[in-house]
Amino acid sequence: AAWWPPTAAMARRASTAVTAQKPLVYAEDLTDEHLDTVLRICRDAFFAPTGEGHRPYGQVASMIRRNLDKELGKGWSVVVGRRFGAFVTQRLKAYGYISVISGVDCVMWKA
Repeated sequence: AAWWPPTAAMARRASTAVTAQKPLVYAEDLTDEHLDTVLRICRDAFFAPTGEGHRPYGQVASMIRRNLDKELGKGWSVVVGRRFGAFVTQRLKAYGYISVISGVDCVMWKA
């Protein structure tokens, strides 16, 4: 089957490829208030408008870190990506492992 012109089904899949989902919280050690803040910051970073399409994960991670530092105090580290492993040592009530977009995970911690 030809890939061009796109079929209606292909267009639907492309338009839903990067859409908001209910955030998945895999693991966290945060207060409820801080968890809400982290989820809002991550959602805003992923869905902030750009001129050229989707933002690279490194830029998303920098945006999240900058906003976490502003709102929850300095010292946050953030990793955003599709496939990675992480072993971190963090302060109490300062760790989150979440997904805002299907297949893309965020780990953030304060050391």
